[in-house]
Amino acid sequence: MRVAVTGSTGLVGHHVVAAALTGGHEVVAVTRPGRRLPQRLLALGEVGQARASLTDRVSLARAFEGVDALVHCAAVYSYDAAATAELADVNVAGTRAVLEAVAAAGVTRAVVTSSAVTRGSSLQPLPRDERHHLGTEPAPAYYASKVRQEQAALDVAESTGLEVVLALPTVVLGGPYDRLGPSNAIVLRYLLDPTRSTYPGGCNVVDARDVGAGHVTLLERGEPGERYLLGGEDVSWRTLHGLVADLAGVGQPVLELPAGAAWLAAGAAEAWARLTSSSPLSTREEASTVGRYYWYASDRALGIGYAARPAREAVAASLAWLAIGPDLPRFVRESLRLAPAVRAARPLEPRALPGPVGGGTGSAPGSETGAEGGDPSSGRPLTPRRRPPRPAPPRRRPSRG
Repeated sequence: MRVAVTGSTGLVGHHVVAAALTGGHEVVAVTRPGRRLPQRLLALGEVGQARASLTDRVSLARAFEGVDALVHCAAVYSYDAAATAELADVNVAGTRAVLEAVAAAGVTRAVVTSSAVTRGSSLQPLPRDERHHLGTEPAPAYYASKVRQEQAALDVAESTGLEVVLALPTVVLGGPYDRLGPSNAIVLRYLLDPTRSTYPGGCNVVDARDVGAGHVTLLERGEPGERYLLGGEDVSWRTLHGLVADLAGVGQPVLELPAGAAWLAAGAAEAWARLTSSSPLSTREEASTVGRYYWYASDRALGIGYAARPAREAVAASLAWLAIGPDLPRFVRESLRLAPAVRAARPLEPRALPGPVGGGTGSAPGSETGAEGGDPSSGRPLTPRRRPPRPAPPRRRPSRG
C-alpha cells in the first residue's frame, strides 16, 4: 500500500514510518508547509514527502493524491492550560479536515492516533479496556480533546464510508524526537528530583517502536470502527521510578508523597517557567491526575498480532535518548551510571568529531563520541574533551625600586 503518515516527524509518527517501510509499504510523509524531513527519517529508507496545512483543503487534497491509506498521527500533546484552543483546533478540527480530505481523495482506510486516556482511570490498581470511558475523574484539556477527536473521526467514517480504526497508545517512551514530550518528561523528572520521591497511583508504559508497529498492524488487520489500546506494562509510580533508578544508576525512590504534593511541585515548576520564559516539566493540569491508576489491557490488539516489550525496555529506550538530548543538564548526565540495556536501546550512528583528536580527522564508524569526548550511554561519566596545554606565561621580573 501507499501510506500517507501525518505527524511523521514526531515520536510515534517516526516509528510508524519505520514499521510501514519494514512491512513493505510505500510511505509519504505529510508535513507542514516549509518543513523539511529530518535526516533521521530519511535514513529509514525511501520516504516521499507532501506538504499540507490543516486549514487548507486544497493542499490537503493534493497531499493525498494517489494514496491508498492514511495513518494520522499529527496532534498536539500538551498539558499546558494555555494550549486549550490549539488542542481543539489541531486534535479535533484538524482530524476532521484530514479525514474528509482523504475520503474525498478516494482513500478507503485510515488509522487515527488517539490516546488511552479516553478510556479513563481507576482509583484501584485495575486495568481498563476499550469498553470503559472517561468518567468524572480529573480530565485535562488534552484528555477532552482526544475524546472529541475520536468522535469526530467516527462521524466522518459514518458520513463518508471511510474505514477508520482508532489507535489508543498509553505512555509512549523512547526516541528519537525533536522536542521533549510529556511522556519522556516523566523519566526526566525523576532524574532531576534530588529527593527521589514517588507518588501513589501508576500508569501503563510502552515502547515507541511497539506503538509504531502496532499502528501498521491496525492498518492491515484492524476492524473498522473499533478502538485498540496499544499498551505495554502496567506499573505503579514507585515501580516505574525504581526502573529509572536501576537503569540510570541513581538512588531508588525513598518517600511516597501524597498526590497533592505533585500538584504543589507542578505549580512551582510553572512559576519557574514563567520567570525563565521556558516550558515547565510538569503542570498542575497533569499533576491533577496523580494518585489514580492509568492501567490498560491491550488484549484486543494482541489478538490481531500486536506485541509489546516489557516496561524495563521502554524505560531504557527513554533513558538512551534523554542521555544524548539537550533536556538533561550536564551535571546530571555526568552523574549517571547507565546500565548496558540503555546503550543497547539506541542504535549507534557515525558522527564527525569537531576537530582532530590524537592526530585523527574524524570519528570511526559507529562512534558517537562527539564534542563531549565520550558516549553518554556507555555507563561512564562524561568528561570534557582534553584541550592542548596553554604555553606558560613569561616569568615576571622583579621591578626595580
